[in-house]
Amino acid sequence: MRATVIKGDKTQFPFQKAEGPMARQGDEQSNEVLTPPYPIIELLQMKEYSTILQQCVDAYKQNICGFGVSLRYREDETKDKETPEMKAEWERVQELIKYWNFDEAFKDVFTKAIEHREYCGNGYIEIIRDGKGVSVGGENVDPKYIKVTRLTEPVEVSYYRGGKQFKRQKRFRRYQQDINGKTVWFKEFGDPRIMDITNGKFEEGIPIDRQANEILHFKIGDGAYGIPRWIAQMIHMYGARKAEELNYRYFYQGRHIPAAIIVSNGQLTEESRAALEEYAKSVEGVENSHKFLLLEVEGEDESPDEDKKKKSNVELKSLAEILQQDALFLEYDDKSRQKLQSSFRLPDIYVGRSKDFNRATAEMAMEITEQQVFIPERESLEFVINNKLFVEHGFKYVDAYFNSPDISNPDDKARLLEVFNSIGAIAPNDVRQDVGKLLGRELENFKDELANIPPSLRQQVSQILMQKSANESIIGILKDLRDVLEDVRHEKN
Repeated sequence: MRATVIKGDKTQFPFQKAEGPMARQGDEQSNEVLTPPYPIIELLQMKEYSTILQQCVDAYKQNICGFGVSLRYREDETKDKETPEMKAEWERVQELIKYWNFDEAFKDVFTKAIEHREYCGNGYIEIIRDGKGVSVGGENVDPKYIKVTRLTEPVEVSYYRGGKQFKRQKRFRRYQQDINGKTVWFKEFGDPRIMDITNGKFEEGIPIDRQANEILHFKIGDGAYGIPRWIAQMIHMYGARKAEELNYRYFYQGRHIPAAIIVSNGQLTEESRAALEEYAKSVEGVENSHKFLLLEVEGEDESPDEDKKKKSNVELKSLAEILQQDALFLEYDDKSRQKLQSSFRLPDIYVGRSKDFNRATAEMAMEITEQQVFIPERESLEFVINNKLFVEHGFKYVDAYFNSPDISNPDDKARLLEVFNSIGAIAPNDVRQDVGKLLGRELENFKDELANIPPSLRQQVSQILMQKSANESIIGILKDLRDVLEDVRHEKN
């Protein structure tokens, strides 16, 4: 008996990580433009191969920025009533957000940046300044055209926190955009130097029309380029795609089954062996699966008696049952989906799979995901907006923030409100926002001071206010009497 192992050629992965930490492009050594660790175009195209990646990214961008932007006063500035200065600043921030981009909403600019970041690890927003040099607008930049440089030499930068100015040394990067052979340079947001848009050099006296705009870079990781959070799942993302293609081929060529050929009392001819080796090398790829193979066998028994001579036997054994145990990789595809979702830390309900959820488990999954994933992401973006983008405007009272979904159970809230109301622990203004949501419009609080006081304390507070008012009246009378006595004394003198 002789056994021979026949195998195909080694499979080449679609694309590999760049060698070295960051390879430098040969044509741009003067500006030290860095090559991305992974091809950006390939990363952006992965949504066309994966059956779950797009749902995960959509869940991120919708739940981080998709519910809109609102304003609020800073906590340490709300001890007193709203002043005209605070109201004027509120209107300035509203106007800035309203006119940030004339083609899409403020939230959509950041939503698209989040989308790019989740697909390829990098999201870019071009910041536009007005004649006074403050940021007034932003445009999304396609990441597949952007290259990043090494860090430049440190420069002194001013930071403003809590009305105070701080000076620090910081190193910045430059960004090269190359579209159809036309190169445009950008500087990193916050770089105080003037840069030439045509060559990326920092120089004085550059005309305004040649001064480079700034790029606000959102990335995953600490490198020059971001790396998508799902990069470790790429191999089985390709595998799941190939499994889908194999399933399609199986239905298209269902009568052609894989098989094992068992030869008894014989051996393959050299022509058959060569054909088998060629077949094994050609079966890689779904386009070559499920083919027929014709083999010729030579008998090994050389007995001259034809009656005693053993007959050669060739057995064809189907191997299709091996594939059917996994229903043509359905389990593999499901495990691949679970791994990719775990990279985003998303439960099934966020990607349109709610088979195993009931109301209680769905609410718990949403609450945990909101706390562990989306709230930290919103807070990071809000810090950039309020402490980088808007800090040049000198806002002291107002912050912008991204709205979050209301994941509370209205039935539970109604029962709690009923209990609190029965003991007189709720003031009318405490429920104005909830009532507004039910009516579908925003309701302002009642201006009466008693509307902020629960009914159980209202009588006691009323007595205190009346006593305070009486005391103020007595004090006023005593002051008037003092003034009269002072006038009488002056007249006598």
